[in-house]
Amino acid sequence: MASEQILVVGGGLAAGKLASAYREAGGEKDLTIVSAEPDPPYNRPPLTKGLLRGEQDRESTYVKQQDEWDDAVVELRLEITVEAIHPGEHEIELAGGERLPYGTLVVATGARPRTLPVPGADLVGVHTYRTLSDAEAVSNAAEEAHSALVIGGSFIGAEAAASLRLRGLDVTLIELGPALMPQLRAPELSAELAELYREQGIEVLLEAELEELTGNGKLLTGARLAGGQTIEAYLAVVGVGVQPNVELAESAGAEVDDGIVVDKRFRTSLDDVFAIGDVARYPDPTTSRLRRIEHWSSASAQGGHLGRQLAGARATYDELPVFFTQLFDTKLQVLGDVQPAVECVLRGSLAEGRLIGFHLTEKNELVGAVVHGQAADLVAELGELIRERPVVADPTRLLDENLRPTEAVAGS
Repeated sequence: MASEQILVVGGGLAAGKLASAYREAGGEKDLTIVSAEPDPPYNRPPLTKGLLRGEQDRESTYVKQQDEWDDAVVELRLEITVEAIHPGEHEIELAGGERLPYGTLVVATGARPRTLPVPGADLVGVHTYRTLSDAEAVSNAAEEAHSALVIGGSFIGAEAAASLRLRGLDVTLIELGPALMPQLRAPELSAELAELYREQGIEVLLEAELEELTGNGKLLTGARLAGGQTIEAYLAVVGVGVQPNVELAESAGAEVDDGIVVDKRFRTSLDDVFAIGDVARYPDPTTSRLRRIEHWSSASAQGGHLGRQLAGARATYDELPVFFTQLFDTKLQVLGDVQPAVECVLRGSLAEGRLIGFHLTEKNELVGAVVHGQAADLVAELGELIRERPVVADPTRLLDENLRPTEAVAGS
C-alpha cells in the first residue's frame, strides 16, 4: 500500500512553519522533517543580530523546542543527509542507503553561501555565514579577535558588521559595488547608511576589490585589496550572496531555473513534490513574475501557506513580499518588489527619524518601497497601494510630508 506520509527535506524556517501550520489546520498524516543540521528548525535573523552580539543563546532561535515537536507529533530526523529523490517509487534515499516512502514530498533545502574565489579563502578565521553553527563559530572567534573584516555590504555583511562593532571590535567592511545595502535600490539612503556606519567607527570601503586574504601560516591576519591597500583582521565574515540548493531536485528531474520552479500552489514539475522557501522560484501574484526570495518573512509565509494547503485549505497564496533589517538602532522595512525600479523617490531621511522611499519603474509604476520610522497603518496603506501598481503622474508629490501615500498618488 502506498505511503501517505508527508516528508520534508530541509529543516529551516519554511519546514518548521509548514509542519506547525499543517497540524494547527487539523492535518493528521504522519509528518517527518529530515535535516542535515543538528538543530530543529530555527529563525535566522538572530544569527547576525542577537546571537552574534551575545544577547541570545542557541535555543532561543528555535521555532519550537523538541518537546513541542513531540507534542505536535512531528518527527525530526536531524544530522541526516538526503542523497536522492526517487520520484517513480515515491521514495527518498538517505546517506547509507536507507529509503523512506512518501505520499507528499516537500523540498525546503534552502541555499548555501557563495565562497570567495581568492587566495586565502580557506584560512582559519574566515567564515561564511548561514547556519547556527556558523553564527556560534563567528561569535566565539569574536571573543579573541580585536579586528574583523566583513566582505560584502548586503544584508548579511551589513548586519554582521554592525553587531561585531557593537561587541567592540575594529571593523572594516568592503563592498565591490558603489553602495552599501545595494538591494535597497535607494542610492541616497545607501549613502546615509554608509555615513552612519562610519560614525559608528566602521571603516566602509566601497568599490573595493579583494585581491587576497593573507595569513601567518594557516591563520588569517588580514587582506590585500586590488589597489594595494592592506587591512589587518583576525576574523573575516564572508557575505557575498547565496545559491539555491537545487541539486537534489534537479537530479530527480525537476525543472530548475535559479531555484526549483513551482506553480502557484508550490508544486514542482514532479508528481506530489512541492518546494518552498529560499530554494523555490514561484509566480509572485503581486508582481506577475517568477521570483525566488531569500528572506524570513517569505519562508514563514510560504511554509504556513503550504501547511494549510496540505491540510485541505484552498486559498491561493497572495502575500506581498516584505522584509526587515536592523542596522545598529535603525530598522528598515522593504515592501513589494524593488528590483524593476529605476528610481527611488526618497521622502525624509534617517537623520529625521522617518522616511519613505517610493520605488518607480520606467513607466512610473509604484512597485515597492522602503520605510523607516513610519506608523503601522501607513505601512499597511503603502502595501495595499503597491499591490495596485499605480502609475504616478507627478512623482514630486511623493515628497510632500503632508500627504499620505494614497493621497500623493491619487492626486498626481
